[in-house]
Amino acid sequence: MQQSDSVRTTYENLMEKTKQIVQQKTGKSDPNPTEEQYAVLHLKVEAEGGRDGAKDLSSAQIGVTRLLAVIAQIVSGWGGTLIEANHQFYTAIFPMSEPDAASRSCICGLQIIRAIDDVVNPSLIEEGIHLRFQGGVGISMGQVYGFQTGLTMPVDSLYYGDAMASAVEYANMTSGFVIVDKVVKEHFERSDSEFKAEFVPYRYHEWVGYRFHVN
Repeated sequence: MQQSDSVRTTYENLMEKTKQIVQQKTGKSDPNPTEEQYAVLHLKVEAEGGRDGAKDLSSAQIGVTRLLAVIAQIVSGWGGTLIEANHQFYTAIFPMSEPDAASRSCICGLQIIRAIDDVVNPSLIEEGIHLRFQGGVGISMGQVYGFQTGLTMPVDSLYYGDAMASAVEYANMTSGFVIVDKVVKEHFERSDSEFKAEFVPYRYHEWVGYRFHVN
């Protein structure tokens, strides 16, 4: 009975606080929402390996932390901003106001996949960690909207838009490749990139993209 009363009290208190939150007025000092053109890179990561209880958790922590550090430095190195990162999904944006954003986002995605295969996974094997990552990258271009939440938890900024949703779909189409939309392809082909790239048509159900490949 006592536990039931405690649950009811907690529920009622939280509902009252919910009403107070929605009644609050947004301060004039809050930054205005943003609307900009971005190339959006989304990485879907799958992990294979160990199932050994606490040891497996420790290995997973080492692997994920290492993977995140590698992804973050590659994204930053190509002029992007990492806006989402968790165990399986990573999202970065590249402002189209910057020169060659489309080509840099494509090379960034390709380098992330190669870094996972050629650097991260071998380093884990060398340390006896039975964990292997495999990733697929999707890149789309379009309007991205963002605003500050005014919160420290769970996130202080939120981003959304069709380009972000499309990048997720393209990433879900593949594993081990970079799939881009038609707009990204056309921007890359018009750029003065020093890389000679091929865009191979790639279809998955109703979604049609292009597999990015550098000779």
